[in-house]
Amino acid sequence: MQPGSENQPELNTHSAVDYHWRVWQLTGLIRPAGISKSLYRTYAIGLNLMVTLLFPLSLLARLILTRSMKELCENLTITITDITANLKFGNVYLVRRHLGEIRSLIQQLDCRALAICDRDELCALVQAVTTARNTFRTFAWIFVCGTSLSCVRVALARSRQLLYPAWFGVDWKNSNEAFVGIYVYQLFGLIVQAVQNCASDSYPPAYLCLLTGHMRALEVRVARIGCECASGQQSYDQLLSCIQDLTLIHRMHTIIQQILSVPCMAQFACSVAVQCTVAMHFLYVADADDRLAMILSVIFFVAVTLEVFVICYFGEKMRTQSEALCNAFYACNWVEQLPRFRRDLLFTLARAQRPSLILAGSYIPLTLETFKEVMHFAYSAFTLLLRAK
Repeated sequence: MQPGSENQPELNTHSAVDYHWRVWQLTGLIRPAGISKSLYRTYAIGLNLMVTLLFPLSLLARLILTRSMKELCENLTITITDITANLKFGNVYLVRRHLGEIRSLIQQLDCRALAICDRDELCALVQAVTTARNTFRTFAWIFVCGTSLSCVRVALARSRQLLYPAWFGVDWKNSNEAFVGIYVYQLFGLIVQAVQNCASDSYPPAYLCLLTGHMRALEVRVARIGCECASGQQSYDQLLSCIQDLTLIHRMHTIIQQILSVPCMAQFACSVAVQCTVAMHFLYVADADDRLAMILSVIFFVAVTLEVFVICYFGEKMRTQSEALCNAFYACNWVEQLPRFRRDLLFTLARAQRPSLILAGSYIPLTLETFKEVMHFAYSAFTLLLRAK
C-alpha cells in the first residue's frame, strides 16, 4: 500500500511478485511491453540455448564420464539440482498465461478492498506483500552467497579448477585461453542460473502468500456481515459481495494449483534424491577424511531441505487460513437476517468447508506433515546407507 492522495490509498498486491516478473522478463520468458517481438524472441532463444540448455548438458556430460564413486556423488548432487531448477524454469514458460490470469483476479480483489477501505483488511494484504518480497530477498541472498563462495573457492585453489565440474571437450588445464573462456562462460551461466533459480524457488511461496493474504482480508470482512447494517437487505448485499470475492479466491486457488503442481512435485523428488546422494557422498568423503567436503555436503543437504520446508510452511498457512475463513461465515450475524440470506449462507458454507490444499503432482499436499514425512524418509534412507556401508 502506497500513499496516493490524502484520503485514498493505493493498493497493488501483485507487486509482491514484481521481482519475479522482472527476472522472467530478463531471462526470456515474458516479453516486456515496448520491445519488438522478433528481437525479444531472438534474445530469449540465444540466452536459453547458451545457459538453460548447455549449462546442465556440460554438467551431465561430466557426470557420465566420472569414474570414482566419490566424484559421482558430488557431481550427481549438482546435476540433479540444476536440471530440476531448469525444469521448474521451463514450467513457468508453460503456465505464463495462467500467471496473467492471476494478475487479473488480484486486481479485482484489490479494487474491492480499496472500495471498502477497511484498515484491518488493508493491513493483512500489505503484510502478505511484505512477506512475499522478503521470501524473494532471502533466496536472493542465499544465491549471492553461493555464487560468491564458488568464485572464492576457485581463487584459493592450489591448482586450476572450474566453478562446477563440467565437460567442455578441451584441455583447459594446460591452456590459458581455454581456461579463461570456460571460466567466463561458467561465471555468466552461474549468475543467470542463480537468478532463474531465485525466481523459480520463491514464486510458489509468493503466490501462496498472496492467496493467504486475500483469504485473511475476506475473513475480516465476512466476520463483520450484519453487525453494522441498518437493514436486512444491506446485510444480504454484503454477503453477496463476499461470495463474489470468495468465488474469485477459489478461482485463484485453482490456477495456483495448476501452476504449482509440477514444480512442487519436482522439488520433492529433487530433495529426496539429493538428500540420499549427499548421504552417500558424506559416507565416502568420511573415508577420505576430507572435512571441507563433509561441510559442503551438509550445507547442500540443509539447502534442499529448506526449499521443501518453505513451500510446505506457506501451504500449511494457506490451509489454516482457509479454515479460519470458513469459521468467519459461522461467526457473522446470520441469526437476525432474511431467509434468503441464510439460504445462500448455507450454500456458501457447503463449499467453504471443503479443505483448501495445494497438491504437488495432484497428490501430495503442501503441509508441514508432508515435510515431516520427507524428513522421515531421508533419515530412513540415510540409516539404510549407513548400515550398507
